[in-house]
Amino acid sequence: MNEIAGHQALARMRQLKHKKNLWFTLHHLTWNERKQEITGMRVVERCRIRTALPDDVFTREADMYLPYFDINKNEPRMCYRKLIRYVAFPPDFKLLKVNWL
Repeated sequence: MNEIAGHQALARMRQLKHKKNLWFTLHHLTWNERKQEITGMRVVERCRIRTALPDDVFTREADMYLPYFDINKNEPRMCYRKLIRYVAFPPDFKLLKVNWL
């Protein structure tokens, strides 16, 4: 499986924000803040990066989160950036493993 650096993945997500009708696929681990543990993997097949909403609540620095919009469920979401494991970009949507080191 091909890899992509975390900062490169974020840059490509930001580029797609400016192109209408394009999206990316995101696979990220989910985190339970109360229990301080990973609770599973979420797959979002069609999403776009978004700006933070006024009612978004950040338990850590806002720069540590990736706010995105789930197109299929028509709802805003966010995830902790370091928990992103795989992304896929148009036109081929091949999964790329995100390397944060």
